[in-house]
Amino acid sequence: MSISYKKEAIEALRAAKRLARAAERSALEAAEIEKAAKKMASDARIAEKMSRILGETDSVATAASEAVPEPEPEPEPIVEEKPAAKKKAAPKKKAKAKKS
Repeated sequence: MSISYKKEAIEALRAAKRLARAAERSALEAAEIEKAAKKMASDARIAEKMSRILGETDSVATAASEAVPEPEPEPEPIVEEKPAAKKKAAPKKKAKAKKS
């Protein structure tokens, strides 16, 4: 037989874990989007440099720079903070027995 406050504590921990996982997923997705945007911008710069080296027109450079989408800012998930748990008092040390 379980005690109700233990069940409630377990449910609260599970809910906190779900929120933490969701925050991690959104952070990873945002990092991937940012990484893709940086790669596209880098590719556009390289294409522009190559077109200048080869003496081509600037149409390639403008087309590459227009293809870079701006990532949409995602709202950060709200993470509930738990109150700090009270620490248990350390047990007292026993005095050593005196040798006679």
